[in-house]
Amino acid sequence: MAQNSSRPSRIDRIDLSILTALFSQARISKVDMSEAVGISASRCYERMRRLEQAEIIRGYHADIDIARLASCLQFQVQIKLLNYTSARARQFEKTLLKIPEIVSCHGVLGHVDYVMTVVAATVERYQEVINELRSQSENEFDFVTFPISKAIKSHSHGDLKQIVGRLSREEPSSG
Repeated sequence: MAQNSSRPSRIDRIDLSILTALFSQARISKVDMSEAVGISASRCYERMRRLEQAEIIRGYHADIDIARLASCLQFQVQIKLLNYTSARARQFEKTLLKIPEIVSCHGVLGHVDYVMTVVAATVERYQEVINELRSQSENEFDFVTFPISKAIKSHSHGDLKQIVGRLSREEPSSG
């Protein structure tokens, strides 16, 4: 993977404190954050800009429960492209970006190529979304659907300092 040239050489405890504050409360004011972190608001803003340029901060989002908002169903879908090529994968990815009911998608390693989340008012509408993806993508694919019954944990409910601390203490296994 190519390394981003604007990536900070090192994340210090102040950067991690800024990221932790944003991770738990994206709408925190710069004044409140600077008080929590212990640096001036202008210095806090400079560090945030540097973290944005390094693409460590990718955006600021509200965690909206679409199922509760729109009273809809959610489906986790595993996709396996048949006759996989890089060009076919890029074309498939461009297509799925155009379908609004596909609210998230991740390329994964293993027996499947993608895991995506689809929202739909009915099971029939979900099937129409899959048919739309099939017809627009020009790719043949197999898929497995898992209807989501409840959300148990999302990334925004974690303790970022604890997560990073555990990751930085992990040592590669010696095989």
